[in-house]
Amino acid sequence: MDQPMRPCLVLVAGGAGTGKTGLSQALVRRVPNSILLDKDRLLGVWVDLVLRASGEAVDRDGRYYWQDVRPQEYRTLEGAAYDHLELGKVVVIDAPLRPELSDPSWVGRVRRECESREAGFLAVWMIVSPETARRRMTARAEPRDHWKLANWEEFLRRQPYDPPAGATLILENEDGASLKTALERTLAAMAAVTSAQEGVVT
Repeated sequence: MDQPMRPCLVLVAGGAGTGKTGLSQALVRRVPNSILLDKDRLLGVWVDLVLRASGEAVDRDGRYYWQDVRPQEYRTLEGAAYDHLELGKVVVIDAPLRPELSDPSWVGRVRRECESREAGFLAVWMIVSPETARRRMTARAEPRDHWKLANWEEFLRRQPYDPPAGATLILENEDGASLKTALERTLAAMAAVTSAQEGVVT
């Protein structure tokens, strides 16, 4: 894609180990006026510091993280996203987002925020089998995955990999899946939602 795209918020969401970052980076490479907001890259160090200062583990699975820290992470991402939409950017957010995309009121509010800025909205959900996710998480050996891997069945109950209701594009990303195919499907969906902002039926 050589031409800039109309402003659009693209949520690349999914469970740990589903390939969110790979697709997010590929999108930003293809769309000239896009920007990537990677939750872990932007806020990971800050979150680790807050958790350690509070005597918490850095695995992001405790009550303190979910009740007190995580809401601030996502509020920060949202605010930055809206700022960049107002600058005419395509904003790609790389984050899990399961609770948010399971909440119709959250999805509706974010859609309205996008509409007020004449921007499109797309929620991509990356999906793999739990076995594939576990293998990838083991291989990458990130501290934030320690609790998940040590308490796998409980983790799956808390954060299942099936798509939430708010997902608008679902992409399977098992080992051997084509990133090119996922990228092209996402670009096509982005073109559709940005055309809709212009009043064009696609």
